[in-house]
Amino acid sequence: MMTFGGSTDPCAQCSLSSIGQLGQEENKRYTAALMEKINRELKIPVNRMYLSFQDMSRANCGWNGSTFA
Repeated sequence: MMTFGGSTDPCAQCSLSSIGQLGQEENKRYTAALMEKINRELKIPVNRMYLSFQDMSRANCGWNGSTFA
């Protein structure tokens, strides 16, 4: 069970990881789009969500048996 502000009403904690393509303006757009989608699909109010961003280096991201470095 997850609580937010002492309440067990629906809430979400999300993370978005990317190799590049993150920054102040990009993150504002991603936040608006993702929170609107989550609200529409899951009925979680946008004021009950946190979204964190992680700008990953190519060396710290693996896929298909290797890294992107």
